[in-house]
Amino acid sequence: MSLVVSGEILAGVLIVLVLTALLYIFVRRRLLSSGAPLMLCALRPQGGTQYRLGLLRFSGNALEWFTLVGPSPRPARTWERPLLELGPPHPPASPIAGLPEAVTVECRYRADTFAVALAPAAYTAMRSWLESSPPGFNVNVA
Repeated sequence: MSLVVSGEILAGVLIVLVLTALLYIFVRRRLLSSGAPLMLCALRPQGGTQYRLGLLRFSGNALEWFTLVGPSPRPARTWERPLLELGPPHPPASPIAGLPEAVTVECRYRADTFAVALAPAAYTAMRSWLESSPPGFNVNVA
């Protein structure tokens, strides 16, 4: 086999691998977004300095965070609505890549503290979701 043919085969295999990865990312995002609101956000764990981009989904009685391009279709983090507390929004100390007009929110879940950065409209949606009644609960409003 000549060097040119070997190079073409290698290039073809690389193109197929890249297209397969892009197709998987597309299908994964479509599956994640089916049935529940999905938004772009960044997560910074307690004691961390870097934000990690991901996808946030409101799912019934839980808030789920997925890695942006990770292979798993399962959430990397899940927080139950009754145990989650949000602080007030404030501008980030430094710009966050991918979220140019983000607000950061300090959150508490049990003994864990973390920060979430998201668009102002997404923050409003998250605050409304958290303060609303969980599905299936009867709330008597006087």
